[in-house]
Amino acid sequence: MKKELFRIFNLSVSQEHHTLLSNLYLQVFSREHTGILFNSFSERNAFINFLDGCLPATEGKIYFEEHAVPYPEFNRLCFKNIAIILETSRLMDRLSVYENLFYEQLSFSWITASKYKKMANSLLEKFSLSIDVDRKVKTLTDFERIAVELIKAYSQKKKLIFLSNVASLLDPKEFEQFLKLLHELETYGITFLIGETFDIRLFQMVKSLYLVKNGQIIRILSKERINQAEIQKSLGSYSILYRKKSKQPKTAPSDTILEFRNVSDYLLHDLSFSLNHGQLLKLLCSSNQEIEHLLYLLQRNSSPAQGEILFCGKKLSSLPASSYEKSLGFIGANPRQNMIFHNMTVFYNLCILLERKTFGFWAGSCNRHGVGYAIKDLIDPSFFSMNIDSAPLEIIQKVIYGRWLLYAPDLLICINPFSIIDTALNVTTQEMLRRLTDRGIAVLIISNNWTMDTELEGETIFLPQLPDTF
Repeated sequence: MKKELFRIFNLSVSQEHHTLLSNLYLQVFSREHTGILFNSFSERNAFINFLDGCLPATEGKIYFEEHAVPYPEFNRLCFKNIAIILETSRLMDRLSVYENLFYEQLSFSWITASKYKKMANSLLEKFSLSIDVDRKVKTLTDFERIAVELIKAYSQKKKLIFLSNVASLLDPKEFEQFLKLLHELETYGITFLIGETFDIRLFQMVKSLYLVKNGQIIRILSKERINQAEIQKSLGSYSILYRKKSKQPKTAPSDTILEFRNVSDYLLHDLSFSLNHGQLLKLLCSSNQEIEHLLYLLQRNSSPAQGEILFCGKKLSSLPASSYEKSLGFIGANPRQNMIFHNMTVFYNLCILLERKTFGFWAGSCNRHGVGYAIKDLIDPSFFSMNIDSAPLEIIQKVIYGRWLLYAPDLLICINPFSIIDTALNVTTQEMLRRLTDRGIAVLIISNNWTMDTELEGETIFLPQLPDTF
């Protein structure tokens, strides 16, 4: 007979009078792993803050080991019985591995330290982990750091481990090691609650998957229904629900800006697609490593092991650097921090790229007047002389995308364009992306956020191409 470990019923979590999660239902049984997929990072973070005790429930009931508990008591039980392991470290970077495993119990006695080193070595050897216990945590690889956090949870006799967004940090070999470690830990009675925002590979371990969108559970999938297409359809994927609508008409070869032909290497498997003038294409990656690798290929810092990449019908590797750079636009992650010229005006930030396309741009007053006329319906000219650091966030977002609207590259690459903090700006971003494609600019979005597929119209390709079912 199954034993209930943890349950929340009609749970609501709010912050500053804004509801982040509402009417949430989740049930976890002992020794039966459960998945929960969040459509956005903000929802995932709200759930973590609830478990951490930072955001108390405003409504609902909480049960632990089949007993109803008030939130303060649940906090105490969480601290004792639940471990949280995320994409960012929760260990103390300046301490060694063995100190992190036992610092709650560690005395300053040399003899005691020696004893705990032996205990740490014994624990790691038990799970076939070759990690020097004297190493500082800040020197560990992602896999080693995650493994240490898992072993620490085991040594503290945690009953439930909440894992979130860790698989995307690992390469294929490390992922297999990670999966092996999880299977070993489950033999000791540990239950996993796996909460992801994109990577679905770990869901092969779960019996059921809860899907969260707009702060609510929208569907619960049983194990046999957990697959890429079912998840996309449930979350409202444009690439599934509006496939006929989004399908692009056949175009002449001259309309194709970027083409991948059977590109394969250690991360990509037979990747093929074409991107035309005025088209938007989304590549959704399961890890930051894949995002960085695609950028390396597109920036010509490396070449694929197999297959070829074409730009405007020519091999990418054969193009002169100057002509390719002039045809390419790029908006990285967190552009308000990394792609703005601070202490300069809105107008300067808007036009800075035009100098590399039109020599002597700043010398011609007619050029400046032309810019003002071209974007008068996008940014009010009264903002032009304002310092960019004083401008409203919406204006800054329009400047970041509007500069490429003026420059009109053949291809614009955007990395994770949707904000996970200022979600209201995503409406502005959607509008700017529409303007760019209406101008005939090909837009390639590279992201690891489900929201790109569910909130933004256009074709989607998932990397790696995962099996239909587990």
